[in-house]
Formats: sequence, structure tokens, C-alpha cells
Amino acid sequence: MDVRRKLLGAFLVAAALVAATGGVVLHADRTAAEQAAVSEAEQVARGIAKDVAFGLPADTDGEHPAPLLYDESALELYLNRLHDLQQRDIVVIDQNKNILADAVPENIGTRFEEDRGGEVTATIDDQKPRIFIEQSADYPEGIQQVVVPLIGVAGAVKGAIVLEYTPLYDQMVAATSGARRLIIAAVLICILLVMLLGLLISRSITRRINSLTRAVEVIRDGDLSGRVALSGRDEISRLGQAFDDMAGRLERSAREILAKEYTDRILANAGEGICGVDAGGRITFANEAAGRITGLGADGLLGVDAQEFLPAGDDTEREIPLERPDGTSVRVAYTVSTIVKDDARIGAVIVLRDVTRQRDLEYDLRHQALHDVLTGLPNRKLFLDRLEHAMARARAAGDAATVLYLDLDGFKKVNDSLGHNAGDALLRTTAERLVAALRPHDTVARLGGDEFAVLLEGADQPTAETYAQACLDALNQPFVMHGRKAMVSVSIGMVSPIAAYTDAEEVLRNADVAMYAAKAYGKGCFQVFESHMHEQLLDKLDSEARLRDAVHRGELRLHVQPVVALPGRRVGGVEALVRWQDPERGLQQPGSFIPLAEETGLIAEIDRWVLFEACQAVKRWQDLAPEASPAWVSVNLSAVELEIPDLTDRVAYALATTGLSPHCLVLELTETVLMRDLAVTAARLEELRELGVKIAIDDFGTGYSSLGYLRDIPVDVLKVDRSFITGLVGNQRQQELVSAVLQLGHTLGLKVVVEGIETEDQLQLLTRMGCRYAQGYHLGRPEPVATLIERLAAGSWV
Repeated sequence: MDVRRKLLGAFLVAAALVAATGGVVLHADRTAAEQAAVSEAEQVARGIAKDVAFGLPADTDGEHPAPLLYDESALELYLNRLHDLQQRDIVVIDQNKNILADAVPENIGTRFEEDRGGEVTATIDDQKPRIFIEQSADYPEGIQQVVVPLIGVAGAVKGAIVLEYTPLYDQMVAATSGARRLIIAAVLICILLVMLLGLLISRSITRRINSLTRAVEVIRDGDLSGRVALSGRDEISRLGQAFDDMAGRLERSAREILAKEYTDRILANAGEGICGVDAGGRITFANEAAGRITGLGADGLLGVDAQEFLPAGDDTEREIPLERPDGTSVRVAYTVSTIVKDDARIGAVIVLRDVTRQRDLEYDLRHQALHDVLTGLPNRKLFLDRLEHAMARARAAGDAATVLYLDLDGFKKVNDSLGHNAGDALLRTTAERLVAALRPHDTVARLGGDEFAVLLEGADQPTAETYAQACLDALNQPFVMHGRKAMVSVSIGMVSPIAAYTDAEEVLRNADVAMYAAKAYGKGCFQVFESHMHEQLLDKLDSEARLRDAVHRGELRLHVQPVVALPGRRVGGVEALVRWQDPERGLQQPGSFIPLAEETGLIAEIDRWVLFEACQAVKRWQDLAPEASPAWVSVNLSAVELEIPDLTDRVAYALATTGLSPHCLVLELTETVLMRDLAVTAARLEELRELGVKIAIDDFGTGYSSLGYLRDIPVDVLKVDRSFITGLVGNQRQQELVSAVLQLGHTLGLKVVVEGIETEDQLQLLTRMGCRYAQGYHLGRPEPVATLIERLAAGSWV
């Protein structure tokens, strides 16, 4: 603990003592007030006991007052007068603790049991006054009471007088409240003064001690010029003056020592090697650093011809590799400075430095600046530099050269499912496979993320296509990550030849465009850049930009297609479908923009819009025409939407906001989406079903078509794909298949909807098979809700 804390602690103790003293005084003051109240109450009670036992004082001479104890009416009048005039509650008790008189008439004749400690009985027995707290149901906080004996003629004990002295106690305490406040204020002022005085004194002492400490630390660190310069006559000031005198003497002594040893110490402790050479070129002096750098030691250098390992030169710095006796080598930079006297060379000074680590660090920095840290491949900067040189050589000599742009397909899935360490291992393995699949002089670079580039010099387009296929084959092999197999493919864009280009960035950009064309073509392939690809990419970017604003600009439109209940052919439900009212291209069907929305991640926002609009539209329809409205609305759910953690909350919010009953909402998913992660999908769908929402399998029969998932995944509706209906009429085997699907669904308690009904013959045949719900252009095309309502109202229905 430092001095200041000790001083402040001492003053804090003094303040605590002052506070304790104040507390004692307050306690004594309160105790005195309590004692005064008790004494006063006891005196009053004794006077009342005397009046009750012997009667009130005589008003005239010769009058003999009768004791009030034997006159119930006089006693009652006496007690009531004291109660009314002095607000005193008095109870008169006989020897058996029976109440003889009380301000409360109902208590007269009852036994006094409010002294839980038996104080009244003790007072009657030993004739000593006592105090106690009366607690009862009427006064749970307690009443302060004093009891005195009731002594009659000849000292006979007749009972006791119980007097409430709470008001008297409160008056006594209130009378001393001003004194207590004064004491508290005085104590607080004393504490503040003590603390302030302690702070000032401690600050004064510690400030000078700290000044002296800093001066000592300065001298300890080698600066002998430090001084305290304290003024005053107390002990600390005299100590500071003595210290300044001592520091001055030390400074003078140090100068004398340094003047003598300065040169030797510099040479001995210099980080650079220093050698003195005589006129014959032999080393006559060497410091420790020179011996360490050369590996010969300072003594081993003496007498050695410097030219044996350090070629002579001018005063400019030279750098050579130097072999040490122990077999290691270092890079040494040195200068030779000639010493001339009277125009004659009398020797030289050689200064040498070990620059091995510096050169290694410079190499590492250059390598890191131009190479990818994870794979060790050239990075984008180095690749562009080599590409520019290759383009220059191709233009000058007419050589062929090709650039490949590679992007891994499915890397994100591996990275997200197996972790970033597995993703890094996959990228390193990818780099190794690419290098192995190409020629030694080809440049393979990692541009960032899962994107790579290859520069094939001396390769025309046919040759480049061969190597591009080699890259595809190398990366199509399974990757083993942490004991698990992972499959990825690669999409490759190719620019060949590159001699016609003047900008390396343009070559790489066009290869990137061709790579996106390969992804659009189906992934796992390569595409050669053509000019129209760039236009297609720009068109795609434009469409993406306009689609991003479509929701906010109100360009999306909700259409519904009826689901007809058979055989009555009434509207059982509707399926919600989205259209885009593109300002430039008119009303767009889902096939023209949904794939783009899925690729860019906009599908989640569109799905959310369709869900809300569908719920709102059907709820309004139900409110407008309850008897003619559909019983449910189906909304398609994309794979992206299914993976959103708060999907259940979003559906619940849409239902709560629109007021649509959860039983009127059916969420449709394809078999492919359902089977992506069976465990996660089943849990997510079970959450939705707990809301009351129904789950439908869309395009049933086109995906996995495994009856096992019907057992594991909670579903309510099967929607048979239109491919089962095409060619149904006249094909007995296909009819048996559709009939089996219908019977399977009905047996499992599922609602089965057959899609793609386009003719009356198909509808009649399905009705005979027992089909209960159908959907298709023959029954109604997708249209706005208002149009469908008007058509139903007009009776223009199938």
C-alpha cells in the first residue's frame, strides 16, 4: 500500500471515529428521551393510582373524599375526563387482573391479557412499576404501556393502573429531534473536514515523494541529470536537497568514467561488426559482433588477412554470401573505409552487418504480397502481372495463350456443413489437383474465395480445351474432408486467344463472364467467351436490379388458380401464384424471373410477399362471401424459405396480421426440397403444423417418390404431378398407376389433388377413379382474385 493510501486510510479511520462518536451521542440522546418519557409516565400513573385509591383532592376544608375505586360512576367519569382532556388511555385492574375501569366500556369486566410477559402480574406481586408493549389485533404495531401498583389504605395492594404513554413518548422524542439533526449535521461536517484535510495533506506529501521517486527512476535509467528541486525546511525537502547534491556528484563521476571508456564500450557493444585492418590488410582489432557474424570469434579474426573472406572495394556497401567454419552461411553487407595519413594508406576500418534475416523477411513479404496465404498459389496481383507479360509476348511473337477462370460449384455447402477448416482443406486440395493436372510452366492462381484462374502460355484453343477438361476431371473426383466424402464440381470460363486484348483486367473479366455462362449452362463444364455473353450478363444484372425493386415498387401481382372439388365441381380452394408486372416487358410468368430470384436470394422476400398477400386476399374473400369462398389457399414454399430459422414466426405473423385461420393455409413444398435434410425438414414442418397450417407435397412423383418419407415427414396433402395426367386417356397402365396413388393417399388420410387437367375426358376419367380434387387449365387458369370472384358470381364456371 502506498503512502497516500495509508494517510487517507488514517484519516478515514478518524472520520469513522467521528461518525461512531456521533452515533453514540445520538443513541444516548434517544435513550435519555425514552427514559424521560418513562419517568414522566410513571409519575403520572402514580398520581392517577393515588386518585383512584384515595379519591380526588378535597375542594373545602373538612371534606373527606371517597376513593374512586369503590365508585364505578365516579371512576368512569374520572377516566373519561382524562381521556378527553389529555388523550390518555387508562385501565384499572384488580388483583386478579380483571378490568375494573377502561375508556372502552366493552372491556370492563374482562380479564387483562395484553401483557404477554406478565408485567402486570409481576407489578401486583412486588409493587414495582414496569413498562411493556401491548400487542393486540387492533394494534398490531404495539402500544407502549406503563403499569404501577394500586395501593390503598394501610399499604394494601388493590390492583394496578395501566397507562398508555405512547403520545408522551412521541412528544419526548420529537422534542429532541432538533438536537439530533444538529448532532448529525455537526458529525457530517466534521467527517468532511477530516477527509478534506486528509486529502490535502496526503496530496502534499505524496506529490513531493512522487517527485523524488521519479528523479530516482530517471537516474536509475542512466540519466544523471535528474533533479528534484524541492523547497522547504521539512524532512522531505531536506531529503530532496541531499538527493540533488548526490545526483550532481554522480553525474560528474560518470562523465569522467565515460570519457575514459567511451570508445572501448562503443566498439565492444556495437551491433555491427567492426574490424581494424593494418597497411598489410591483416586484422588487428575485431569486436564481438564481428566474431559472431563471421563465426570465427573476436580472437580468431586477429591476424587474418581480410581479403580472404571480404574482397576489398571502395567505400560503397557491398553484399556477399559468407560461409562459416561450422558449415552455416550468412549474407554479409560490409563497407571498407580507408585510413590515410600524410597521403599514405595506413590501414582501414571494415564495418559489416548480418543481413540474412532482413533478406529472408524481404523475400517473405514479397512472396506474401504476391501469393495466396492458404494455398501458396499466386494471387490476383501476381496473376495479372504475369498475364500482362504473356499478352505482350503473344503480341510480339504471335504465340497463343489462353486464360481459364474457375469457380467451384457446391463449395458453400461443404463450408457451411463441415466447417471452415474443411473448406480450407478443400481449397488446398483443389489447388494441388489443378497444379498436377497442368503443365509445370502454367500459372495457377487463387483469386479469392473459391475462384481460381489459370494462364496457359503456348496453348491454342483446342489445347486449352484439353487442359480445361483435365481440370474438370481432376475436380470431379470425391474430396475426403475429416473422414467424409464431399463432391464438388467446377465451372470454367475460357478466353482464347488473348493476343487481341490490351488490358489484362478485361481478359479476366471476360473469362469470368464465360464462367457464369458455364454455370447457366448447367455447371460442371467449360464455355469459351463470346461477345454475346457479356450482353447476356448485363441483361441479367439489369433484370436482377429491377427485380430487387419490384416488391418495394409494388410491381408483383397475386394470381390464384382454383382447386375444384369433385364431382360437384365447386371451388374447394385456390393456389396462390405470383406474377411480375415488369414496366419494360409487361406481365412476366414465374418461369422468367423465379430462377433468377432463387439464384440471387430474392426468392425469400418474394415468398414472404406472396404469403401475406394470399392470406389477406382469401380472408377478404371469406368476409365478403362466406358461402362462395374457398376453404383454403395454397402457397409455395421455396428451399431458401424453409431454411430461414424464424419461418414459423413469419407464418404466424402473417396469419395474425391478416386474421386468416391457420386451417385455411396450405404450404406446398416439392419432394426435392423436402428431402434436402429430412431430420431438419420434419422438425420445421412439425412446428408449422402445430400452428394449424397444412403441409402439401407439390409435384408428387417427380422427385424421390419414396414412400418412406411419407412416414417420416408430417404432410396433409399430395399434389399429383401433371406428368401423370398427360396421356392418361387410353393408357390403361398409367390409369392404374394414378388410381394406386389416389388410393394410397386416401388410405393414409391425405387430401389428394391431381394437377394438369386440360381436357374434359381427363376430368371424367379421374372422377370415375374417385379423385376428389383437381386443378388445371380446363378448370381455371391463374387469374387475379377479383376476376375469379366476378366469374363465380356471374355463374360462368365449368
